Amino acid sequence: MAEKYQPHRLTYELIKGIPEPTIKVMADWVGGILSAVDEGKPIVYNQFTFWADSMVAMDLQALVPEFWPIAGRVAEALAALGGAAEGAEPEPEYAVLDAAEALGVPPEVCVAGRAVIGALLLDTMPPPSMIVVPSYPCDNTKAAYQVIAQISGAPMYLLDCPYWMDEEGAMEYWVNQYKGLISFMEEHSGKKLDYDRLKEVAEESNRYIDYWLEAEELMKMKPLPQNGPFPVPEILTKIGLPIATEAVKARLDALKARVANGETAVPEEKVRVVWNYLPVLWDMELFNWMAAEFGAVIPTAMTSWSWMFAEPIDISTPESIIRGMARRAVNSYMGRQGRGAADIWIEDTLNAFEQWQGDCIVVHGALGCKWLRGSYGYLRDICRQRGIPVTLFDCDIGDRRVVPQEEVHARIGEFLETVIAR
Repeated sequence: MAEKYQPHRLTYELIKGIPEPTIKVMADWVGGILSAVDEGKPIVYNQFTFWADSMVAMDLQALVPEFWPIAGRVAEALAALGGAAEGAEPEPEYAVLDAAEALGVPPEVCVAGRAVIGALLLDTMPPPSMIVVPSYPCDNTKAAYQVIAQISGAPMYLLDCPYWMDEEGAMEYWVNQYKGLISFMEEHSGKKLDYDRLKEVAEESNRYIDYWLEAEELMKMKPLPQNGPFPVPEILTKIGLPIATEAVKARLDALKARVANGETAVPEEKVRVVWNYLPVLWDMELFNWMAAEFGAVIPTAMTSWSWMFAEPIDISTPESIIRGMARRAVNSYMGRQGRGAADIWIEDTLNAFEQWQGDCIVVHGALGCKWLRGSYGYLRDICRQRGIPVTLFDCDIGDRRVVPQEEVHARIGEFLETVIAR
């Protein structure tokens, strides 16, 4: 097995000794996955909107399959720069997408699902021992994960989320789905959940949330002390472990230091952009370009608290812990907005605009994101009524071939110029 997944093994070797807390978590996550592969330990796929706290509590290795290609790009980037990663053998950029297409997966399926399917077909990602996927945010995701389960042969647990969470009995139903998840992981891992360990993980995750909430309050400041959004990747990989809490605290401390020193994201803040979606993964310098060219800053995005409403949970009993984890999971980004009516997504967007003192809203998404694209018109009409500048444009977050960088920059640049000139 040691010969497999060379870009990730090289990434791990390059970053495992770096003391910076956020990189330490990434190294711990990648190293844990590779150790599980080499030692034959269970690997749990947790879909990219589902928190890893339940897996951490059972000492199971979580693998967010949509994150795996990003980790491998570290070594490829260093190889391209002629650095220490000269032995890396990078895959063609869209090999995984092309492999999924060759299987017959249509391009209308979300790029995230297609990439996972292709990676399994090409054997560039460790296969799962079990799969955990909620019914949110969309039918598209569930369809992709059925293919993933068929290719890998792994058992899959689907947490069925009610459409309306405020209906009588809805939360009880969802909590029971979460309890079913624990039983599923116990059955297929041979491990039993230790409730003392569950409490430790929940208590540590509460500390993580407290630091995160403090950071989000600072991200409301005007001018913005640091370009955002404030990152919390550990909720999907290592939340509930001290290493994750140390990472979010380090990022908070860095942000607080900028505030104390009077530092700002840009010399002159001209426009605050509420970014309603994930970053464009093939153009990670986009936000920096917006800041440099237009004095535009991003105080919040869909991966921020403004779209998740995560809170510390009651750790007094096993029942309260499971209920708290279940409630937190159903309020994850996309999970909260994609489980029901468009009203939730629109209200969260307008709330983010108000609380983070936005000047405009930018909405984009993967072409396969049907739940979001079907609501574009509603948001546009409401923003027009309220005098809020908004642009909605096509862009695939994982495939630059759909809409090229030049077109994305031109569209955003024209919009920002219009907002600044108001």
